[in-house]
Amino acid sequence: MIRLKIKALIDKYLEDTATAGEAKMLDHWLDALAEEAAPLNRNNRSMEQLRRNMLQTIKQRTGQSAVIYPMWKKVAVAAAVLLMGGMATWWATGSYSTARPVAWNELRTAIGEKKMLLLPDSSRIWLGANSVLKYPDHFTDTRQIQLLTGEAFFDIAPAINQPFLVNADSLQVQVLGTSFHIRAYPRQQLEVAVSSGKISVNKNGQVMDILTANQLLVVNRNGYTFTHLSVDPPDIEGWMQEKVVFDNMPVTEALLLLENYYPVKFHVQQPLEKQITGSLSMHLTITQIINVLEDLTDHQLKIKAAGAGNYTVDQ
Repeated sequence: MIRLKIKALIDKYLEDTATAGEAKMLDHWLDALAEEAAPLNRNNRSMEQLRRNMLQTIKQRTGQSAVIYPMWKKVAVAAAVLLMGGMATWWATGSYSTARPVAWNELRTAIGEKKMLLLPDSSRIWLGANSVLKYPDHFTDTRQIQLLTGEAFFDIAPAINQPFLVNADSLQVQVLGTSFHIRAYPRQQLEVAVSSGKISVNKNGQVMDILTANQLLVVNRNGYTFTHLSVDPPDIEGWMQEKVVFDNMPVTEALLLLENYYPVKFHVQQPLEKQITGSLSMHLTITQIINVLEDLTDHQLKIKAAGAGNYTVDQ
């Protein structure tokens, strides 16, 4: 990982696209090493040539093709060894991550839309429908993002001594390297489910629960009471496989969930106590989905079209 970052920084430097802070850091290292490598008979042009050849040698040592000018090869190789060691230490201690301010970005999806995001540490996030994620342009001593609303599936790259933190609602999920799902739509229960590895779910600095593979935490926003359940692996990643999964889900929750996948609004006429279990393809039309919902409730649920994507719900 450190080598990849060094290569990227060198590329930016050689292409004159490095930030002022990045360029200053490399200048400092190269000036010091060039001073040791060629203390006599130097001029500005020769020093610059030496510095650039050192960079090219470092690129070669980190796995990239490079052209080394013969007259500078021995000096550049020796300096590159020192520079690689120094830069690796510098990066590992976190100096690079704190050298520039963090810029925060937002990723949004529309109703029925999904997107995949590749983070700076090679972690991947699949953002579900009607969701908003806030993430930094680079990580510092911690890796932290915010799921502002909606759902997401996380495949986190391991990083020793650098936990990955996800803030969702008032919960914080902490991992080192694992894959898991968070659902945090408004007006719905919070859900955290683990596909692989192990995570800690915290609230106000206190551990709420520890989850391992195929375990689900359902949190009621009213008082933040929670239930710990076992789930089938396909259910955790259902929406990524174009499926809507209901696992003993209250009908009201199911209808709210569908509003994120389809451009519809359900108007509930009275409290709905019934729970449903089932798995539906997202390729079904909303009319087909409604027919299945009525079947799952033995036709106790009555859903009628009210025009312009609106439906009334009664039982």
